[in-house]
Amino acid sequence: MKVKFTTPFILIIVLLVECQATTFEPPTIIIPANISDTSTQSPAVAFTARLTLTPQPTLRQSELISKGKLDCLSEDAFTKCVDNVLNIEFEYPTTWKEIEAVLRTGGYSGYAYDYYYGGKTIAETEPLVAGGRSKDFSEGRGGMSTDFAGYGDVGLQFKKKACDSIWNDLFPICQEVTAGVAWMIQFPNAKYICNNAPGFYTKPIFRIEVNLPNNPTINGFVFEALFLSEKLSIQVKNDLYPLLGLGPDMFPTKCSDADQKAFDAKLIAFVEMINMKTIDRETQRKLDELIHLATSIQFR
Repeated sequence: MKVKFTTPFILIIVLLVECQATTFEPPTIIIPANISDTSTQSPAVAFTARLTLTPQPTLRQSELISKGKLDCLSEDAFTKCVDNVLNIEFEYPTTWKEIEAVLRTGGYSGYAYDYYYGGKTIAETEPLVAGGRSKDFSEGRGGMSTDFAGYGDVGLQFKKKACDSIWNDLFPICQEVTAGVAWMIQFPNAKYICNNAPGFYTKPIFRIEVNLPNNPTINGFVFEALFLSEKLSIQVKNDLYPLLGLGPDMFPTKCSDADQKAFDAKLIAFVEMINMKTIDRETQRKLDELIHLATSIQFR
């Protein structure tokens, strides 16, 4: 089918390119104001639009910088390690098995540093994970709980300081151990769950954050692990999650004011049990181990 334009039009593309290393002149495009006008009126005066071309970073193949087991010594219930990349030492539960540390470049920029427990992948051990990033880390993907580059407002530094009250909806319990180390319990309230997409921030997790502002490679590092016993975990799933209609995908289907108030009331009861140490023995044992890890972190 032939299309007939009764109004003539002109599309003029002028490319101005100067062969200089530091200068690129974007193309000028002259387009008539009413290109689709098929009336017999005179063509409208053309206007000039200048395209702004922003250079985009190129996704590269991540490069392995170092890979190897940490320098650790088992001391019965805990294993003491020295990490020369983070310039810290710490004691973690021996039941987590040996740690292999991997330092690599990011897909676009920066550095990523992760621990692998017992020869398993992160997918095999999560939510038991540990890792950190540089301030300029970028990889063009969805977020991970180990995407932490310390405190500030650059790149992945989404927290300005430890135990900031603006994060209370996600972390109802938070304690700063020393300047640069804080532990918290992730146990989000109804407002957070109903207003955010489901994901790794929904489940109860014990989290330790290490701020490394002066480290030349990695600026923040986290340890995360489950802390609920099997018994308490089942109780949370049976008593708490149904109040917001949370299924296996952790997507809320009940978020009325009444639903949220009922959920938060039950959540406060669980949090009080943790604060008052009236939870079951297995949960308390796990919490004690994780708090020991947090308090054992020393900067070198």
